[in-house]
Amino acid sequence: MKKLYKDWSMDKALHYIYINEVIFISLILLVFIGELLVDVSERVALFYWLCVTPIFLYCSWISEKAKEISTGVKNKELLHYEMVYWGSAMISVLLIFLLWHADMIRPSGAAMSIHIILAHTMVLLGILLGTHYYLVGGFLFGTAALSVVFGGQFGLDLVLSIPIIWLGFHLEKTLIFPTLKRKNDFLKALEENKKTEKN
Repeated sequence: MKKLYKDWSMDKALHYIYINEVIFISLILLVFIGELLVDVSERVALFYWLCVTPIFLYCSWISEKAKEISTGVKNKELLHYEMVYWGSAMISVLLIFLLWHADMIRPSGAAMSIHIILAHTMVLLGILLGTHYYLVGGFLFGTAALSVVFGGQFGLDLVLSIPIIWLGFHLEKTLIFPTLKRKNDFLKALEENKKTEKN
């Protein structure tokens, strides 16, 4: 058993073919947990969304790292964009927390605000990291809307998740949303076009 732990490394994990799918499902599960905690306690939900924000950041960093390894190209510009998005999200989350601490908003309002900030950030990350992040952002927006309109019905969240997960697994390779491509991606596309023209 000890040998398995010694042989394991983050680089090997990033080479795992389904790393983006694992991250995608993990993010969807984190959203589900957040929705369930709203029923337990507003204060617990607030602290959950506050604590889960760095986990979302870490997942996006792993996706970026996996993309870098798979393409073989390091693109610092995209990482800078990602840090700007997350930097602004973190500042927004901290300000929401301070508003709650100053008794300017209720815990449920603060938790929902952080939920919406995460949704917005995930949609923006879709430009850099692809379809999975658009879908997680859309799922966050959808669960926020359901919570506001219906008071957080877990069954409705589950129904909403089914098409989101299906799209995440079947449409990741299809360009249905705008994404920033790297130079290497364009070169591969050009080579494929040349091959098809010759045939």
